[in-house]
Amino acid sequence: MIAVIGENVIDIFSEADGRLVAKTGGSPLNLAIACALQQVPVSYLSPLSSDAFGDAFRQLLQSRGVSAGFPQPSTAPSSLAFVRIDANGQPSYSLYRQGIADRDYSAGQLIAALPADCRVLHTGSLALEPQDAGKLIPVLQAAKQRGIRLSIDINVRLQFVSDVAAYRAVIEQVLTMADYIKASDEDLAALYPALSLQSAVGKIRALAPEALLALTCGAEGASLYLGSQVISQPVIQPTVFVDTVGAGDTFFANLLVQLLQLHKSNQSLTDLDLALCQSALQRACLAASLNIAKAGCQPPDKATLDAALLKLA
Repeated sequence: MIAVIGENVIDIFSEADGRLVAKTGGSPLNLAIACALQQVPVSYLSPLSSDAFGDAFRQLLQSRGVSAGFPQPSTAPSSLAFVRIDANGQPSYSLYRQGIADRDYSAGQLIAALPADCRVLHTGSLALEPQDAGKLIPVLQAAKQRGIRLSIDINVRLQFVSDVAAYRAVIEQVLTMADYIKASDEDLAALYPALSLQSAVGKIRALAPEALLALTCGAEGASLYLGSQVISQPVIQPTVFVDTVGAGDTFFANLLVQLLQLHKSNQSLTDLDLALCQSALQRACLAASLNIAKAGCQPPDKATLDAALLKLA
């Protein structure tokens, strides 16, 4: 079982004809769905609104096989994001995040909602807002005390946080607890603008020396840092390039699904079979490539990904 904490956001896209189209989104929610599509049990723990958008999220999660773990709907509204896709297929966002449903929780509520069979708890992105750290960090600590592995996608969004210095401090505190970390080259450039990419990688690894770090670098592919080992995978070109919305979420979800199978209880990450890690990285990159070939975040299901992997062989 993988449990997920983090934002659910209604993404509003502006179409060429001027229409506004609303779609469900949010990095952690996307990851939860992408994991469930690989036939892994998933529980999404953050609150959903009682508004119409919250109903849409509930229907989406149910249709993808994700259980909604929070005990009751929130009376706060769903979060909104206005999304613009540039000429290179890269999204930019204007976010509305004050007084919204997925932040309407207490530490005690989320600790109580942790599934008994949870093996990995994932969070990151806007859940790392420093105003919420006082209630998120106790949940992560409680999970670690139960032997649950912690997955963090830092997904840096400096323009949407209340205090940049405090946000960096929260990220660094959370990373010291992490077992699996995902970052992009863009995340690290934003988090540590004075450092080179490799220096920033070194800083992250110093914070969590025993964790696995998955680094994505756009067209340059992805790498896994595991103890003294580095495993790399060139980018797998999509059949058609549409946009990169949700590509990172799809990548990390599929990597986590593989790690759930590969990383046994009480096993050090440095003892993992490197050939199997290479295969897991390739599968995650292929999943991201399939997502890029579609508009928005549309992760592949297991049958589609299995078939694409056979063609790649």
